[in-house]
Amino acid sequence: MKQFVWIALLLGFAPCLQGQITWEQCQTAAREQYPLIRQYGLVEQSTYYSVANAAKAWLPQVALTAQATYQSDVAAFPEGMTALYQQVGIDMKGLNKDQYRMALEVNQTLWDGGRHKAQQEMAGADGEVSRQSLEVEMYALRERVNSLYFGILLLHEQLRQNMLLRELLQSNLRNVEAGIANGVALQSDRQSIQVELLAAAQQRVQIESADAAWRRMLAVMTGLPAGETDTFEKPDIPSTSDAVNRPELQLFDAQQLLFDAQMRTVNTSVKPHLGLFAQGFYGNPGLNLFKDMTEDRWTWNYLAGIRFQWNFGSLYTQKGSLKKLSIARQRVDNQRDVFLFNHELQKIQQQNAAAKMMRLMAGDDEIIALRTAIRRASEARFTNGTMTVNDLLRDITAESQAQQSRALHEIEYLKQLYDLKHTTN
Repeated sequence: MKQFVWIALLLGFAPCLQGQITWEQCQTAAREQYPLIRQYGLVEQSTYYSVANAAKAWLPQVALTAQATYQSDVAAFPEGMTALYQQVGIDMKGLNKDQYRMALEVNQTLWDGGRHKAQQEMAGADGEVSRQSLEVEMYALRERVNSLYFGILLLHEQLRQNMLLRELLQSNLRNVEAGIANGVALQSDRQSIQVELLAAAQQRVQIESADAAWRRMLAVMTGLPAGETDTFEKPDIPSTSDAVNRPELQLFDAQQLLFDAQMRTVNTSVKPHLGLFAQGFYGNPGLNLFKDMTEDRWTWNYLAGIRFQWNFGSLYTQKGSLKKLSIARQRVDNQRDVFLFNHELQKIQQQNAAAKMMRLMAGDDEIIALRTAIRRASEARFTNGTMTVNDLLRDITAESQAQQSRALHEIEYLKQLYDLKHTTN
């Protein structure tokens, strides 16, 4: 009883043991498998650090400096005053021409006219442009997957039609052998059908070889097994929309936002800055120059204050920089118009191609019905001895070709619809 249950379970799940691959699986797997996908993480990290670095501009800026100088002259008292000091016992030696200083300076920005904020926005916008550029490259991968997937479906249909042709030839071969046994058919008739069977077998080898090659390419691209036992599901007719939702358009939008951030950065560069500063130094001379004139000494000193700075040099280039960015914006607008123009042409071509395939399929069904009727009539005539085997083979081949054309048109119709889906969104 247990053995019966296990056998029933295995028979029930036998179809599941054979892998079935769908179009959606291939598209998702190809995106995850493609090496370029790893750049998304790198772009995210780069954008994070760029924005973080721009935000750190508000932290106190600390600088350590050391200098040693020799001057051609130094501040000194007049000779008369020096002589007067000497009379009361004060030796006014004056400052040394060689001077030394080691300083630690701290600057804290209070207001920068929005410059640091604009730099943060520009870093974020630049990261978004990089992300959308990757999306454009990754989107092109979908078309390559479409070509492989529907190519495999077409080869599968050709294999199926080849199998039907060989079964039909085998059936007629049995009839011919029966006719030979009854003395109503010739040995050459059997040989003619055997030749067609060999040709069909050779055709099958070619199709299987092409199918294996395409499966290997798809396996490399997607990481899916795609072996000989794996079947490919024929996808349903997709839903399409006239709305254009392409990553190229999002890239154009991201580029425009980047130009906006760059313009804000240019505008903030001409605004004044206000900040606090403090400096402590150990050197010779110090801040007490009078005492340093009488004593050759090293001292600790400090100073602190508020600083207002306005760099007027940025005004010279502001207008030119803004004009240059405006021209760049116009170029992106033009690229968008060119893309939409070419997209509309491509969409019309694909719609027309799909409509043509649909009309051809409508005619294919009628042709197959007629070819099948003709082939059956020819088989009856051949059995009755009123038709040669060559004429019968001609009708069998014509029916097979009609069926192959129908399969080709159906797969091509689906591919055109999925290409249209890819073109639009």
